[in-house]
Amino acid sequence: MTTTATPSDPYARYARMRATTPVHFNPDLQLWEIFGYHDIQAVLGDPATFSSDISALQTMVTMDPPRHTQLRKLVARAFTNKLIAALEPRVREITVKLLDRVENAGRMDIIGDLAFPLPIAVISELLGLPPDDRNKFKQWSIPAIKAAEMELQGQVPEPQFVEAVAQLEQYLEALIVERRRDPGEDLISGLATANVDSECLTMQEITSTCRLLLIAGFETTTNLIGNTAQLLLAHPASLDAVIDEPELLPSAIEEALRYNSPFQFFLRRATLDVTIGGQSIRAGQRVLTINASGNRDEAAFPDADRFDVRRSPNRHLSFGHGIHYCLGAGLGRLEAKVALETLLRRFPDVRPDTAVRSAEPLSAVVLYGWRSLPVQFRTAAAERSPAI
Repeated sequence: MTTTATPSDPYARYARMRATTPVHFNPDLQLWEIFGYHDIQAVLGDPATFSSDISALQTMVTMDPPRHTQLRKLVARAFTNKLIAALEPRVREITVKLLDRVENAGRMDIIGDLAFPLPIAVISELLGLPPDDRNKFKQWSIPAIKAAEMELQGQVPEPQFVEAVAQLEQYLEALIVERRRDPGEDLISGLATANVDSECLTMQEITSTCRLLLIAGFETTTNLIGNTAQLLLAHPASLDAVIDEPELLPSAIEEALRYNSPFQFFLRRATLDVTIGGQSIRAGQRVLTINASGNRDEAAFPDADRFDVRRSPNRHLSFGHGIHYCLGAGLGRLEAKVALETLLRRFPDVRPDTAVRSAEPLSAVVLYGWRSLPVQFRTAAAERSPAI
């Protein structure tokens, strides 16, 4: 059985463009779209020629060296392999508590009951945010993403989206002032008291970094967990394989990242005249790397449109490439692994719950995922009941 709804499927267009015009000027967006895997790698791997400084909503992702390098080194201290591994018991504890809440119901929404609350709890604790404030971030994150999408399309973000970003930044600024006065062991304290070349980070640099970590730290991971769950449910043989061989789960997560990329593309700006894929791109023009398309490129992935939980190697582009490769990739992978292995161990007969409602896809352009993913399973009480 498969879920009956899917996000708006861009992959047919991606395949058509790779076959006909892999480097394409989009007159509506007034930018170049890059669809092929190796061309995307070339763009993302050359930050001198393709600048990331393309947004008024400045974050670490939209900075170039040397400031990007300095800020990234500071933030990277919280995302070392050792520190991420140390978070696993806490991630597992949160996951267990979330599943405890739904166990006796025999049904749940994988997004609302697990994939959203888990990463927001983890990133909030990492940053040092009060637990009571976590629900605010969903109402702020969606407008912030919408603002970025409108900017990407050459539009002026709507006032309510800009206002939501401003509210989030005001909230973060108050926390930063507090942590400068009374620092703790959290990441906001670390940024608020850090020095780069004997200078403190500016308020804008700290708030933009925290905003990025908050939104990317839970929105992308929410989609990673949801997309992996949906793909396994839609491919019962793969789901059975992962349940029978739990060691396959990390490979299944990588394949879900490749097959349905949570974040579809990245934006750059050419700093000089350059040729990519036989097309001449002029200095100042914007370039959109369609990483989700590169992940389905047959030149890099044999049988690329097949979901294969045993695929190896799997050098997908979902976390980017080059100096802007996602700092939180390891944390996202850990959360997805713990969430899904715990879910499948406790509810191995999980299946779509279309009797309640169909799965609901996201409507975002940048993100690919699900707003809701209802499932059902046998409850512990049902397991104890005699057969009728």
